[in-house]
Amino acid sequence: MCTSNTEWAYISLDLNDLKQTNDLLGPSARDELICAASNCMKFAFAPYGKIYRIGGDEFVVWIQYSVSNLDSILPGFYATIHEWHGKHLNSISVSYGVVKSSEQDFDSVQEISKFADERMYQNKKDYYTMSCNDRRN
Repeated sequence: MCTSNTEWAYISLDLNDLKQTNDLLGPSARDELICAASNCMKFAFAPYGKIYRIGGDEFVVWIQYSVSNLDSILPGFYATIHEWHGKHLNSISVSYGVVKSSEQDFDSVQEISKFADERMYQNKKDYYTMSCNDRRN
């Protein structure tokens, strides 16, 4: 399926601490985080591909242009995230997982998504371990 010569990257993104934000600060703060993350993604990724919201706090970015520059695009995204300050919150955190077309031949978008999600969940696990937050709260 994905064996064409076109380079691409699939990025699975998920907001950290969204449930905790909603539970502690309410839906206005939750919505602020979702909108802020979306705006940061648009700023960083829109020139290179498409951004999709696929769930409450889950996004996918499909990079079709400048895939070779992804190592500089991602830090730009994180710089935008780190500079953000909102009305209800002072920071935002996003975990991600990346899959590139150059890694292997993929049979389906589902397979690509699975690989990216596994990497994103590892990134999320590392975030919660480093921040000493229990995700179940």
